[in-house]
Amino acid sequence: MNAENLLKLIISSDLRRRLILSLGTGPKILKDLQLELNSTPSSILHALKLLENKNIVHQHEGTKEYKLTTLGYLIYIQLKNIIDSFDVITKFESFWLSHDVNSVPEEFLRTLGDLRNSKLIIASPDELKSPHEVYLELIKNAKWVRAISSVVFEDYSNAFLELAFKKADIEAVLPEKTFEMLLKMLDPEEVKALKELPNMHIYTLEWNPRVSFTVTDSVLSFGLLFPDGRYDMTMDLVSYDPKARKWALDLFHYYKQFAKRVI
Repeated sequence: MNAENLLKLIISSDLRRRLILSLGTGPKILKDLQLELNSTPSSILHALKLLENKNIVHQHEGTKEYKLTTLGYLIYIQLKNIIDSFDVITKFESFWLSHDVNSVPEEFLRTLGDLRNSKLIIASPDELKSPHEVYLELIKNAKWVRAISSVVFEDYSNAFLELAFKKADIEAVLPEKTFEMLLKMLDPEEVKALKELPNMHIYTLEWNPRVSFTVTDSVLSFGLLFPDGRYDMTMDLVSYDPKARKWALDLFHYYKQFAKRVI
């Protein structure tokens, strides 16, 4: 069976697709499948027979349980990833449509499903302080912080300084021009104190990653730029889900590998 026929087999039948997703969580007898999928035994058996013929499903002779073969399990993993990613795309449609996603590496776009348990925070133009306040509230008790930022604001830099003096472990990656702006915001004594903190590490990139996000030991706040390069202060994806935070942490390390330490 080639890839095109396999894809057709799965997406052309809602029942076959749901069977694969159901059996991906563990073996089940026909009665359990009937109750879970709310379908007739004859319809389920017909679908199972087609999947068995393609070596996707196997029935245990003793227990009569249906389970995925190793091939079926591989298909399940990919199918679940596609569905989770589509869920994130449709759930946050306005976020993706209005921002530049080309700046995010393709390998991370493939796993957008990790962000499915997120919430889109939107503020109206006359409430621009609201996203800042939400963000500052999210990070104020962080034990560690990893951040990528294409822009810098005085209240953000103050919040990071306060966290650093409270012994939070902080790493930030900034474009070189953004880092220069940060230095101009701080007085010489603050810069000196910053350089002496063993828990504060700042790295710079020669190019602008065109993303701005912060991930901590408890939360992720993820933002993108408008297609014209302007920073969007009105929309952020926020998540407390460990999978979302790991996705962002991996993205942070992706950018960090190209950066050089300056503090």
